[in-house]
Amino acid sequence: MDKNILVKRIEDQFGIDYKGYLMAIDDPTSYIGNRFLPVQNTFDYDWVYNIFDNTVAVARMKAAGDAEAPIVGGPAVKAISGSIAPFGQKFQVNKSILNKIFNPRNDSELKANLRTILNESARNVRAAQARREWLRWEFLAKGVIAINEDKISLEVDMGVPTGNKLTSTDPEIAGGWATAATATPLVDIIRASEKYYTVNGFMPDLVTMRRANLLQVLNADDTKAKIEVPSLETVNQYLASYGMDYPRIETYDEFVRFDNAAGRPVTKYHLIPANRIVFLKEAIGGDNLDQDIGRMLMGPVAENGFQPGIYADIFEETDPKKYWHYMAAEMWPAGYNPEFIMFATIN
Repeated sequence: MDKNILVKRIEDQFGIDYKGYLMAIDDPTSYIGNRFLPVQNTFDYDWVYNIFDNTVAVARMKAAGDAEAPIVGGPAVKAISGSIAPFGQKFQVNKSILNKIFNPRNDSELKANLRTILNESARNVRAAQARREWLRWEFLAKGVIAINEDKISLEVDMGVPTGNKLTSTDPEIAGGWATAATATPLVDIIRASEKYYTVNGFMPDLVTMRRANLLQVLNADDTKAKIEVPSLETVNQYLASYGMDYPRIETYDEFVRFDNAAGRPVTKYHLIPANRIVFLKEAIGGDNLDQDIGRMLMGPVAENGFQPGIYADIFEETDPKKYWHYMAAEMWPAGYNPEFIMFATIN
């Protein structure tokens, strides 16, 4: 069976356009990270190199075997970034499924196995989306993108100023949140927001944290003394009551799954580390690069005629006969104003 015939069978059975269906899955606005690093397509052949240029404020890079690090720009960075920016994965259509498609016993069996192929293709797209959101939050919540996969070892400091990385040794976050009797989380948020204002001249739009840390905010005796019935809504109302544009609080507990030693995707990796609260400015979008943290750049994909975005398709091999669900994407966050990020590690 030719690949195009296989795709046509999927389209006829489900009344869809195969490529259109996969494109519809890729909705950048469905992820919170798009509010701070919106997707921007680029056709620039050297787009990866440009991300590592001074204009996008990448401070330094460390890579295995790279004696030139720290470094910004230059051929060494171009070679390294070019080897890390492409992301892809594929799943083989096993012989059992192929046999049931080539020789279906009935329409129900044919449709079920075509649905399996369609679902695997959609899974590839969602895997790329998860990788994109993971890259965003490595930047937004950690300030460093570190990748250790196969033979690739790379760490990129995205340029968040050292003074924007608060710990319990800083007066803004000195209260400690783990002990309800002595914790002062609302005071800490206000003080950290004031520091953000001092650095940037405006308040952050949002402070985001894990649910466990929100519970610490709500359970603190100091919070209960200020707010009769603490909840996320009443806490945000309290912060707004100052009339000084203090950020609202949102929780974000999303995670991606990594494969374990047996190759099973069971290891959870939360996008916001435990006990990390993150202060951010929401993006205006468009050409307002001087007013936004940055962009999530999607580069040209060779397999898709050098069009940018997430590309998914089915391809075949003939010796031996195999079919694959294939996904390819080239992406990396570009940070134009990393000082618009501030985060605190609380104890």
